[in-house]
Amino acid sequence: MTENDDALVVLGQTLTERREAIGMTLETVFDRTKIRPEYLRGIENGNYEGFPETVYIKGFVRTYLKLIDAEDMQEEFMSQLDRLDRKQVPGKKQEPRQPKNMKNILGNGSSIPKGFKPASHFWLFLVLVAALLGTGGYVWYAVNYAGLDLRNLKLFNFSGTTSPVSAISTASGDVIADINGEAVSVTVSDDESQDEEPEQPVSPSLEIRAVNDVWLSVAFGNAQPVFRRTLRRGDSVRWDLNAPARVVFGRPSAAQVVLNGQDLGVVNPSAKRSETYIYNSDGTFRRSGRN
Repeated sequence: MTENDDALVVLGQTLTERREAIGMTLETVFDRTKIRPEYLRGIENGNYEGFPETVYIKGFVRTYLKLIDAEDMQEEFMSQLDRLDRKQVPGKKQEPRQPKNMKNILGNGSSIPKGFKPASHFWLFLVLVAALLGTGGYVWYAVNYAGLDLRNLKLFNFSGTTSPVSAISTASGDVIADINGEAVSVTVSDDESQDEEPEQPVSPSLEIRAVNDVWLSVAFGNAQPVFRRTLRRGDSVRWDLNAPARVVFGRPSAAQVVLNGQDLGVVNPSAKRSETYIYNSDGTFRRSGRN
């Protein structure tokens, strides 16, 4: 739309007066409607040079009028815009078109070109079924023939550090793996327990059992602690012992230690305050002077 019209100029001036009467600036209208400032000025000046088609102008006007509570002017605006549109293209009913800066993302509605064959959902379904069957078959083989034991499934720490991952056994029989503070639970059924293979030689490990609620801090080598929290009564936590473990017991009388499969009993039944112990992979341990 490229033509000025006296009636629209008058309407634009009235609109400007209504806006200024409520103390609202053109910048405020832009902030609240996101209509480009040049369009707002064009509406107020009755100059629609460079605007998109009439259908978009009407949308801008409705939004503007609603913002300043001037909807009583809407009918007159719409009537004058329709009249100006018919004046520009006599006897032709124009179809709305998109602004130049809008891409046609829906296509032009034409039919599918010859030779194009839509993809069949059957093949997609067949691929998914094959993938599920393959995965299920692999798991079945691993459990029945490859000796996969869900309870001893290794959980890796992908954070880029070498800190061990702890596994907590609760009184209900669940195995809870603690990975960077997130708990992952795996329930082991009685049938799986009955099918256990003979125990292999015990590897260096450290297990702490909570006789009563006990606060623990566990670190390996010179690394930061991998476990700092309260272990509830009846629960236990276990690590592979590949480096000396430094363990701070908040209540040494409430914790029992198993080192390399050997039950060392309660840490210190007579302790009255927290104590620190060092546990080595060769089965030796000592109390540390640092708490």
